[in-house]
Amino acid sequence: MLICDPIHPDGPALLREAGFDVEENTTITAEQLQSRISEFDAVIVRGRTKIAGSVLNATSKLKVVARSGVGLDNVDLETAKAKSIKVISTPAAPTTSVAELTIGLMLAVLRKISYADRTIKEGKWVKNELMGTELKSKTIGIIGAAGRIGLEVARITVQGFGSRVVGYDVIEFAEKARQVGFGVVSNLDELLSQCDVVSIHVPYLLTTHHLINEKSLSRMKKGSILVNASRGDIIDGQALLQALNTSRLAGAGLDVFHKEPPVDEWEKNLVKLPNVVCTAHVGAQTAECQRLESTQIAEQLIQMFKN
Repeated sequence: MLICDPIHPDGPALLREAGFDVEENTTITAEQLQSRISEFDAVIVRGRTKIAGSVLNATSKLKVVARSGVGLDNVDLETAKAKSIKVISTPAAPTTSVAELTIGLMLAVLRKISYADRTIKEGKWVKNELMGTELKSKTIGIIGAAGRIGLEVARITVQGFGSRVVGYDVIEFAEKARQVGFGVVSNLDELLSQCDVVSIHVPYLLTTHHLINEKSLSRMKKGSILVNASRGDIIDGQALLQALNTSRLAGAGLDVFHKEPPVDEWEKNLVKLPNVVCTAHVGAQTAECQRLESTQIAEQLIQMFKN
């Protein structure tokens, strides 16, 4: 097995204890991977390494691509399917970490925490600019409310803060919503029009590319905020920049971007706005989550190859 990206050491340890030959090469380049992929039965990646069709077509031995994490947008799923190569991941592992970061971004925007911190460190005391609002008083909209992370964000905001929450998803989830204690809307426009805070928790697919665009942003409540800890291009970033510059939206919390790190001029301007709170795609970057992702992917591989 080849591990292409750094993962918590407990996972590789489990694999070795189970008798697997494990190579950790966390600086391997795309060219090196393509030339060596035929040596391995399984390859483990996180977000850095791209498993392109050209890599998969360079091997007849590979049986599994294992993603230690959730998103599979760095794996050519069509080629993997055509070659009968299984693709596995750890969708449950980051639930708590991403949900907690999402709540943190909401609070940071609503209470202007980043702006307050920065100005104090600059020697300024701008208390009169720091009037915030409470999360409890808000209606929270969860896009992707049927998934683990969306449900956990809903649970925290409903049960922890007493917020009103509504959710939307293309998957049926009415019973799950009832158990947690939040409402269900039948379409995205209905959610956008009534929510003070909108949080995105859907995978990046062709169908979700720019799901939030100029048209949908225009349907959000004036003065609302948008939070994205999913994938950057689910939002049309240039449309978001315009919505913030025209005060259509009051702010945004972003953990993901069009390019990471941002390099386009429009995105650099977006992240510099004082009402935008940014983190560097760290939703799953907690010690607890990293260990869980690593051990869960190892356990799946052990089960697959030992059966």
